[in-house]
Amino acid sequence: MQSIPEKKKEGIHRGALRTWGMLFAATGVISRSILQRGLLGMGSISGAQLLETMSADSAAMGIATAALVLQMLEACAVPIFAFLLVEGFKHTSDFRKYFLRVLGLALLCEIPYNLAFSGKVLEFSTRNPVFGIVLGLVTLGFYRKYAGTAPKEIATKAVVTVAAVLWVSMLNIEYGMPTVLIAAVLWALQKKPLFANMAGATVSILCSLNSLFMMAAPMGFLAVHNYNGEKGESSPLVNYLAYPVLLLGCFLVGTVL
Repeated sequence: MQSIPEKKKEGIHRGALRTWGMLFAATGVISRSILQRGLLGMGSISGAQLLETMSADSAAMGIATAALVLQMLEACAVPIFAFLLVEGFKHTSDFRKYFLRVLGLALLCEIPYNLAFSGKVLEFSTRNPVFGIVLGLVTLGFYRKYAGTAPKEIATKAVVTVAAVLWVSMLNIEYGMPTVLIAAVLWALQKKPLFANMAGATVSILCSLNSLFMMAAPMGFLAVHNYNGEKGESSPLVNYLAYPVLLLGCFLVGTVL
């Protein structure tokens, strides 16, 4: 007898969810590297000069508006990658290798990140958002080690969370704070997905007190809500090289413009 093919679950798998995250991340890179740095010259002209240009040129005003909208959409990638961080941590069989891969990606992205957003090879005012995932991963490692509900273990997890938030703040890691906090909430409520998404969206809104762009982040949970629990087909090489290649590509386009 012929075997009946297994019916695929509705929703989107992890690979598709990662693609959505990269699409949202791409909107922010295009906004800041091509539209803002390349077309509007932000970073090379003063704010007063930019306002004068936009007042005199409706095209410049349109570009600035498009750049603002695209940068808002970028924030939708934060909850998606925070969720993927938790899923990856739950399913990895070797935490050390997983950590080293993510750390290697963070280091690999730093120069392309600097080039894309400042045009400089070395720029120390901010760190790329992958470092936020690195610290989020370390935080989850402590959560697993101190998984109990005894007062000492709860206190340890609270201290680790505060320490992670302080580190991302001191290092000025882009989207570092919301990445760590959303991952913490998703991990704590992993057995209650609906409540986890609602709590994560609430954290996103609270993080908008630090960056107004995070007001759009809860929309990212619409994609997370449709996750079907399957890994799906994806290329690890593409997954790890997509962001640095995106940064370098937008840097080149922004430089030409």
